[in-house]
Amino acid sequence: MKIKTLIWAALFLLLFISHTFALRSKKPEFRFQQLYRYDTRQDDHQLYTNRMSLMFNYLDKKEKSLFKITPFFEIRRNIDRDVWERKELGIEIGKDIFPWLYLGQAIQQGWMKEDHRFYANYEKREYSESETRLLLSQSLLSSKYVKLKGFILDEYSYNFDIREGTRNELVIGLIMPVGKYIETAINLRHIDRIHYYDSDTFEASVTLVF
Repeated sequence: MKIKTLIWAALFLLLFISHTFALRSKKPEFRFQQLYRYDTRQDDHQLYTNRMSLMFNYLDKKEKSLFKITPFFEIRRNIDRDVWERKELGIEIGKDIFPWLYLGQAIQQGWMKEDHRFYANYEKREYSESETRLLLSQSLLSSKYVKLKGFILDEYSYNFDIREGTRNELVIGLIMPVGKYIETAINLRHIDRIHYYDSDTFEASVTLVF
């Protein structure tokens, strides 16, 4: 418990200090994503997710991105079971190592009504975890009318309560902006619930960006 408290306190203190004292920062980017997920392996596992985030991008003296801090909130509904399956509140710090490579580390508190050990059963519980994100992206098409980006994402989750890794997720997909304020995406995701069952999902999303 002390470790989790210290980590949360350190991240929010970093956000406060960066926002208060940083000399150069871009305008915060607000994102509201609506995502649909269909699981090809598990029954009763159609999910609808809303995710809101606010990204602060801090710059160095050369106006290059130094690091990013992103508070977020996510809520996920199981359409088949008609239940709010998971809620998450957290903050992520990350950096663009290269124009095509992003590395992020998030700390999040979650409330869930599911059992990652065997999906046919579910239970209500709270959890605290870290999530490491490695994102590779590349522009595939860029013209006056159409832009298309490909990406590969790996997410590894570690649960502080049980002190072990719980999920490793690998995603491959495409992102296409529609106008100035909308992004659409489709992707395939493999979810390895470490020591337990796996999922292969198809996802489609629309994101408002301001």
